[in-house]
Amino acid sequence: MSGFGGMLAFGLKGGHGEHCEFVSRLRVITNAVSLGHDESLIVFLGENDERQFLYPERFHGGFFRLSVGLEDAEDLIDDLKQALGEVTVNERKQ
Repeated sequence: MSGFGGMLAFGLKGGHGEHCEFVSRLRVITNAVSLGHDESLIVFLGENDERQFLYPERFHGGFFRLSVGLEDAEDLIDDLKQALGEVTVNERKQ
């Protein structure tokens, strides 16, 4: 355990369905409505969320906010990789 956390913001190419699928495939990181805990939490601010306009314009199409908790960094990286990989694979099949 490293004892440090952090906050990240990122987006994914795709629509609402891909965003939901990505979150549903996370196993270590928990979907949340608010952030700030010792566990890693993620929230999606969609294109209709009024809070998105508090951020730079490139975020106005919707984005994720990830609050990194105290889990092992490799576990978090692996969780993001597998979820992204599944969404990418499914997107290619369409």
